[in-house]
Amino acid sequence: MEAEAGKNNREIESRRSYSLRKTLLYRLFKIGGIPKKLRPVLESEGIVVCDEGIGGWAYTKEFRAPGKRFLHRITGFSGFLVITHKRVIAYAYWKPVINVQVDDPRVSEIKSKLVDPEHLELSLESSMFSADWRGRILFRLNTPKAREFHSAISGFG
Repeated sequence: MEAEAGKNNREIESRRSYSLRKTLLYRLFKIGGIPKKLRPVLESEGIVVCDEGIGGWAYTKEFRAPGKRFLHRITGFSGFLVITHKRVIAYAYWKPVINVQVDDPRVSEIKSKLVDPEHLELSLESSMFSADWRGRILFRLNTPKAREFHSAISGFG
């Protein structure tokens, strides 16, 4: 009986610590969550790995786009990352930053690196996703599902 109570307490603590890893913007306002209209679409595609309310940083290195030029820029965000059987999709706040079909050859250009068990880096060459962009974009995501995302993305390349 005591062993079962201890197990339940560990599960509650695990869930509590997982929810505390979500960004404050997500916990208060659901900023960085999957939009209600997009969720059924992703579920119909078959979600492999999903996490929302992820905090992270976007780094741009020698980035050029029409009207924009950054030698080195760092911005924080709250967002989500979902891998389905059909695509890889990530949002920062309410804007899509990655939305690539799994059968698209560009998906192999998304490089994944597991920094530690809870930190994932995704890097890509911006010109692969927009013809008039140049430079490298790196996303550092804080998620307890980093290993799952890393193995799923590595399986595409």
